[in-house]
Amino acid sequence: MPDRRSLPPMEATEFAIDKAFRHFFFALGLLVGWAILLLPLFALVWYVAFGEAMPDFKALPPAAIGGLVALGLGVLLASFSIETNWNRRILLDERPSLLGRWRLDGPVWRYAAGVVLMLAVLALYAAAGAAVMVFAVPKLTAQLGAAAQPLGIVVTALIGLSGLFTFYRLMSWLAGLSVGDRDYGLGAAWRTTKGNRLAFLAFTFWIVFSLAMLGALGAGAFFAQQALPQPWVKPSAFGIIGLLTWLALLVVHSVPAALYRSFR
Repeated sequence: MPDRRSLPPMEATEFAIDKAFRHFFFALGLLVGWAILLLPLFALVWYVAFGEAMPDFKALPPAAIGGLVALGLGVLLASFSIETNWNRRILLDERPSLLGRWRLDGPVWRYAAGVVLMLAVLALYAAAGAAVMVFAVPKLTAQLGAAAQPLGIVVTALIGLSGLFTFYRLMSWLAGLSVGDRDYGLGAAWRTTKGNRLAFLAFTFWIVFSLAMLGALGAGAFFAQQALPQPWVKPSAFGIIGLLTWLALLVVHSVPAALYRSFR
């Protein structure tokens, strides 16, 4: 049975940031590869749904609805494939083959199933929080008066925190699914990540702080293009903003691997 392990918040954050910088163009190549593959489907859906004029979204023809559903499924599969290859790159240092960049094999499907399970669990937390505010607070108001509303907010916040901790614990399991670690199943992930509430909060702080720094740089570029009249400033600023946005996305998508590396 795996022992409980402690999360080092700063070390995990540094891992996520380091991998985002180190494999920046690798991830970009995965994205471009899938965009090229999905481009014909996107063009077909655009022609079917928007070929003549902007359609009435309340009365889309069946072909347009089917095309949009197919495109959505394609984008979902692409995201699962990219995430699997990303986790394997930063955890196993694995370079996929040419066709492996569009992989849809076992690890991808297991990762997809894990995401669905995680979203279902988080939906239960969201439903519990909503139930407190929508149903419990009005009933308690008759007994507690004005104190019912702040009490409901506190209970909902505690449910949200519990959901955040569960989210992190399941995230480490998702990375294990990506790399095919059958010894690090859901039960093992749940046991090894137990008792890390304060560490999870500290990790959240450092991740959010890092993203805020990237956002501040992007805001600086945005205001610079508004203040400087040179024609090259605007495209340069928006190019920098695009690169910073991509870097921020990579930091966020490195979180499962950072947690898996800390707890495995």
